[in-house]
Parts: sequence; structure tokens; C-alpha cells
Amino acid sequence: MDKLVRKIEVPLAKKAIEKAGLYIVQKKDLDRLADVAADAYQNYPLHNWFTKGKYDEKASKLLMQISLKTMTEDAVIYADSEEINGFAAWLPFGFTGNKALPFIMNGGLSLFLHAGFGMVGRLQTYENYAMNLKKEFTDHYDWYLFNLSIKKDAQGKGIASKLMRPMLQFCDEERMVAYLETNKEANVGLYQHYGFDLMKEEQIPKSTVTHYAMVRKPIYKE
Repeated sequence: MDKLVRKIEVPLAKKAIEKAGLYIVQKKDLDRLADVAADAYQNYPLHNWFTKGKYDEKASKLLMQISLKTMTEDAVIYADSEEINGFAAWLPFGFTGNKALPFIMNGGLSLFLHAGFGMVGRLQTYENYAMNLKKEFTDHYDWYLFNLSIKKDAQGKGIASKLMRPMLQFCDEERMVAYLETNKEANVGLYQHYGFDLMKEEQIPKSTVTHYAMVRKPIYKE
């Protein structure tokens, strides 16, 4: 990650998020975020594939804990409130995927011991595939929505909009493309509601999981 991006763009984004009344999460909150994500990602196709086709709550939670800890210095991670009913994690332009060594150092070994070392290859296959698509559509010049999770019992209460709109407004002001992927068809319409266009729909290599790559171009205001 470019140091200038980390020094300038990330603080600017955090300022916009705070101005919208949202809560910038701290390192102490990361385990709680993983709980929210594990609740929201129950039987999520991608996570099920990582764990050989069956839902593994512990593995999903560990994966989110490790991923968030690995990217915490670069990402803009915020929640609807300190209560954390939902959260979003965005990575600035220049992000090309999690690095193996930090992933291992932040608990990756415990994940593989639990879920099996075959998960290493599946994670690598997905990471390479997903980042190559991101490069194809944005050349990594984008704000990347790594995760949007809402607790099951808090869904349908407007929290997704509360989390999405301030960051998309920031992207518009900065003239930046927003990028995301989902592996659940039902989510495509949700993101289209926020102005994302579906760029590609296809199966992830060596899997039966469908990947939806989506791009939102900035909206210019006169």
C-alpha cells in the first residue's frame, strides 16, 4: 500500500465517515466485528467452499478476524454505532490483496489447523482470481468494499444504507470508482440500488461458486 495513500486518503475518508455520525472502529473492536460477520455470513457460498462445501462458523469467524487484523492499518473500517449492529470495511486504491506473511502472523495458522491445509489453496485461488478481476475493471484505482455485514436481527432497518451512502458520497467527491464483489445473487440487486453495475458473473475457478464483480463510477455534481 502506498504510504502517501495511507497518510492522506485514508484519514480523509475517516473524516467523512465521522462527519456522517458513524463510528470508526478500534483494534479492540475487531473480535466483535468478526462475530457480526460470522452471523451475517451463515451459509455464505464462498465461505462454505473454503471449508469443503459445508458451513463452519468457527472458520468463518477466524477468517474474518484474521483478514480484518491484517488490513487494519490500511482500511477504513466503521460501524453504525459503538454497539456495532453492522459494519463496512473499505480499502483504498492500490490494494492488491492480503499478503501471506501478515495473514499467517495474525492467526492464519490457527485457521488452517482448524479447517485443514487444503483451505490454503482455495484461499489463494480465490485471492488471485478476485484481484485479477479488480485489476481488469479498475486497474486497482478504486475504493474497494471488502466487507459489508449486518447482524441478522438488525437487517431490514436501514443500516446498510447508513453505512454505504457516506462512503459513496466521499467517492463521488474524490472522483473515485468504487468496487466490490459478492458471491450471492440476492446481493446483486442491493448493490445495484447504490449505483453499482454488474461487470462479470462467472464461476470461481475450481469451484461451483458464482462470483459477481461490480463497479460504481463516481457521480459528478455540477
